[in-house]
Amino acid sequence: MPLMSLPHENTLERPDIRQYSDYRSYLRDIIPYLKVADPEFSYRTFSRRAGFSSPNYLKLVAESQRNLAPASIDKFARGLGLDRRERRVFRLLVLLDGARTDRERNDHYMGLLELVTDDPNARLRSHQFEVYRDWYPLVIREMTALSDFRPDPQWVSQRLRPRITTAQARRALKQLFELGLMVHSEDGSVEPAERRISTGPEVHSLAVRNYHRAHLGLAAEALDGVEQADRNVTSVTVKLSKSGYDEAVREIAKLREKLLDLADEPQIDDDDAEIHHIVVALFPVTQPGRRSGDAS
Repeated sequence: MPLMSLPHENTLERPDIRQYSDYRSYLRDIIPYLKVADPEFSYRTFSRRAGFSSPNYLKLVAESQRNLAPASIDKFARGLGLDRRERRVFRLLVLLDGARTDRERNDHYMGLLELVTDDPNARLRSHQFEVYRDWYPLVIREMTALSDFRPDPQWVSQRLRPRITTAQARRALKQLFELGLMVHSEDGSVEPAERRISTGPEVHSLAVRNYHRAHLGLAAEALDGVEQADRNVTSVTVKLSKSGYDEAVREIAKLREKLLDLADEPQIDDDDAEIHHIVVALFPVTQPGRRSGDAS
């Protein structure tokens, strides 16, 4: 009796678009799947289904050699065979990639989070994003080093400067514990955990810019809201060449490491310690001019 011929088992799992924060990464993962799931699928058949004249347009976009215009999003979704929800997520991913300002990027990303709230990994990314979006969650994490710290929302809200609401403090504490950035020690106290926040590079970069922008705003408010004896604000304006700029960046990095070491050292008056934020910003205030010898 001849052996029965078993059908080929497709073990390649269809990529879940809800897991992505970059549409090109999704394209690079969905293409191999479609080639296995649909034997007729190819770059050429995709272009025909989507209505593009270029036979390798999908390949060019996936490999970052071409950008996907908003007007072509629906065509792309049709060519990929995305369902209604996948199309909505795909559209926001493309718009997020093409946004020109952080305000636009934040709007598109928050729209994405609303669409994928039933996905556990997406909820985790939401918490990661929100930890950086506001200025206070990571400050609360550092507050665990204070001798009188209590993981009580009301205590936290009143201890911060400027104050936040009890609801904001409660949400931040919940996020920090869920992300594993704060943990309960064996004696019942709370301490920071050595754990990094991991998001997609585009979202991580956006979140960090939000974080820096928020703390730059706090620095400006401190000029009026904090007594002069309790703050130190200084600035310097200098001319720097490219090599001089690179050297300045290295010196700032050294200063940052020195300050971190200082914070780790035992201090005699540790009982009256407070959490401080140090902002160092280096940026140009002139436009590049013509070099001598340039054609006019």
